[in-house]
Amino acid sequence: MNRFLLFFLLPVFLSSCASAEASAPSEPDQTGLSRREVVPLEIAKKPQNNLLEKIIVRDAYSGEEYPLSRIAQSPAVYIELSASWCEACPEMKVTTAKLVPYFRGRVFFVRLFKPDDTLPEPGSGDVAEMVIVSSPPELDLENTGVMPRVVIISNHGEDVALDATGLYPNLYYYGVLSEI
Repeated sequence: MNRFLLFFLLPVFLSSCASAEASAPSEPDQTGLSRREVVPLEIAKKPQNNLLEKIIVRDAYSGEEYPLSRIAQSPAVYIELSASWCEACPEMKVTTAKLVPYFRGRVFFVRLFKPDDTLPEPGSGDVAEMVIVSSPPELDLENTGVMPRVVIISNHGEDVALDATGLYPNLYYYGVLSEI
């Protein structure tokens, strides 16, 4: 019984001695700093690789330019690149429209057009329609030649989950978005 009490009280006694020593003021050394004083180091924060900050869009109807991150508040962004001359783009619009109800609130959907393209009338669907002004070199959205192209950016703008050109079945996009 005494051994049990000794093993129980010994750690309590040692921890109370350590805390009493930690609370005792320490004397300054030659530099004028006390031994217990912590000097914060300047640590340079690594800039985040936020792709949504680097994608600049223009509201086709108001003319205002801003980063896509300003309007894309979801953890994932589905970017559909479309063009008026693209024969497959109307079919891609239908595919995207089918995805919107399933992922509303979890994925931000946007359709981007080249600056020299003619845009559809405003309010033609559930997907925001913007003009691409610039994007990071790894995406090069403004210079896309083959349409339609879908880019899905996940992790609040840090990762490209999909970069696909051409038409794929609706289930393909659904599967990628479900994994995010």
